[in-house]
Amino acid sequence: MMKKRFGSVSVIAAVALAASALLVPSAHAATKKTIVVWADEQRGPQLKTLIDGNTTIAPGYVIQVKFFSALTALQGAWDKATAAGGPDVMTGPAGMAAQGGKSGKFVPLPYGGILKSQIPAAGISAMSFQRKIYGVPLDVDTTAFIWNKALYGASAPTTFKAMVDYYNANKVAKGFTGGFCAFEGTWGSQPVLTALGGGAWASKGSNANYTQVLLNSAALKSNIKSLLLGADGKSNGFFQWDGCGDAFKAGKIPFGNTGAWNFDGITKAGVGFGIGATPGLVAGSHGAQWVNYSGAYVTSFASTHGVDLGAKKLVMGWFASPEGQTAMSKLSGRPAANKVAAAQITDASTLGVATAALTGTPQVSPVLDDKAGGSNWYDVLGSVYTDIFTKGKDVSTTLDAAAAILSKNFADAATNL
Repeated sequence: MMKKRFGSVSVIAAVALAASALLVPSAHAATKKTIVVWADEQRGPQLKTLIDGNTTIAPGYVIQVKFFSALTALQGAWDKATAAGGPDVMTGPAGMAAQGGKSGKFVPLPYGGILKSQIPAAGISAMSFQRKIYGVPLDVDTTAFIWNKALYGASAPTTFKAMVDYYNANKVAKGFTGGFCAFEGTWGSQPVLTALGGGAWASKGSNANYTQVLLNSAALKSNIKSLLLGADGKSNGFFQWDGCGDAFKAGKIPFGNTGAWNFDGITKAGVGFGIGATPGLVAGSHGAQWVNYSGAYVTSFASTHGVDLGAKKLVMGWFASPEGQTAMSKLSGRPAANKVAAAQITDASTLGVATAALTGTPQVSPVLDDKAGGSNWYDVLGSVYTDIFTKGKDVSTTLDAAAAILSKNFADAATNL
């Protein structure tokens, strides 16, 4: 599963900075207790700039930020963390709320009236498990459709077929290696599935129906065959989901889907791009990408370390605040979760992602991560793509087998929500 993402800070630099944060003693260490914050390679450098060494957010404490080379490295370290070396404050995807609440590694947080009025209900829900709130949502974690303006033009394509037709007509002359790049792999491919009539589960209004799997819908089967395969039943090369970001930056793929964390790299590559929602089958329709939140959590280790009051002050008083979220949004390019902070953002790219988020669908991580059928949603999807687009296996047979696994996953997860 390739959900996230390497930024402009190299792995070597990230590791070096994380190590230096541990090796260099703070000038305040002798008189103040240290609150240790863990983050991934995207948020970590930003937090280093904003709060590392800070002694005023939580008086009597000094903040130390440690970040890892990738989200997977952060999650791996967190899975193994104990009070002996674990963090006091954890940052990461909303799916961690349920995991931490279930394991007891996160503590519930007290939300006052002001904070509840500033944080969207969907954000609070994403941070909750069994009626307790375990984190504060920091920003909207989603993707947006992008296209290369120098290749396709200033206006976005109106339909999915328009993109495929453009790719087929120009792939030889322009040397295209693909037509659409899902930068974030299976996680980032959701708007393609939904644009073509598929997806994860059905919904009625805002209510999810986990008993109806959409991955093997008749519409998706038909549209994959007509739009993503050639006359020989093999991939026409349009849909790319694995390691295709550099090809987009090189002008070898005209369309894509990614988040704000990649915009700077695309711009530095000299690509002028538009931002919107992935076009659907008819003009005015669109695919729905996953929309989630990232969060900040107070760990149960903080109490063992004697810094739980300071850790809660940091999370509730800064991470959740309009000031903190505005500062983080300016560095990350992600729309802030706090409604007061979100209203202060003027960056065009950030606003573009925020607009695209309105077309998305809630990412229910406990359901997508469930493995009751043998593999979770992301791993199942990776196998589906490999089987259909690389190995040339039958579309209907492949999707039906995948849906049988997902049906077990979704049913199991639904009983624990």
